Formats: sequence, structure tokens, C-alpha cells
Amino acid sequence: MKRYILLAMLCLGMAFLMAETGLFDLSYGQNMAEAHKALLAKGFQETQRNAKSVSYINSKIPGLNTLEVMDYFQNGTVSEWTARYDVKDKAKLAQELISDLTAIHGKESTQIYLTHNRWWKLANPYALQVRFSDDLSILTIEYQNDTVAQDKVANLKGWLDW
Repeated sequence: MKRYILLAMLCLGMAFLMAETGLFDLSYGQNMAEAHKALLAKGFQETQRNAKSVSYINSKIPGLNTLEVMDYFQNGTVSEWTARYDVKDKAKLAQELISDLTAIHGKESTQIYLTHNRWWKLANPYALQVRFSDDLSILTIEYQNDTVAQDKVANLKGWLDW
């Protein structure tokens, strides 16, 4: 019996450690320093850094304007990341990116009602949203963390109650 309990605990621990991995092989909860090192190895260059995020560019990736990796809670781990692509007159690039995201996550997206935007529900509390600018020239891929969103709303509510 103890063997089964130990095995169950081990499996649960492994599931907890397996973070959702997405675009550019980034993962929720990944160590920021390790993510930085891996991105540099892939040809990214750091362009800006502050307490909660690091921004990168990579001229070898077609259409990529910027990648921002966030450590919202300032605990040294990736909490969210956003990539922005110039897709003006590049409809094929936008289609390829959506296809790549579908392949990475192994499931189809849900189209957000009456828009060009798409959404993937990942392991709780995570989600992926693909948004187009109003003129359809910029595609934003945003790996979101619902915990961050709830924290931002709570902070805003506290500020508004002041």
C-alpha cells in the first residue's frame, strides 16, 4: 500500500512540475535566468529590462517585432509572455503562426465571437490568446496567467476603493 501511495505522490509531483510549454519553448514557472539563456542561444537579443519583464528581438524570425517575457510576481519565474508580429500584407505568416500554435498545444483554438481573435484554454490557470490589431497589421500572441489577471484586478479594485 505504501508503494502505491509513494507512486501516486511521485506522479502528482511530476504533473505539478510539468509546466505548459509554448512558443519559443518558454514555460510557465520556468526560471527567468534559464529562459534568458535559452533565448540568447536561439539568436534573441535583449532590448529592454525592468523589474518585471525582459524584452527581446530576433531578426532571424520573420515578422517578429518583439518578445516580452514577464515575471509579474518578481519571484524569478516566467509568469506570462507576449510576442508581437508584423503581419501586414503577410496573411500566410499569420495562418502559419496559428497552425504552429495549434500543433504546439495539440488542440484547435476557439475563435472569439465576431472577431479575428483566437483563444486556447491551457492547463488551469493558463490561456493563450491571439489578437489582431484593428487594421490587421499586428498579430499579438499572449500567453496569459489568470492568477496574474486576478491579482491585477484586485490591485485595481483596491486603488479604486481608495
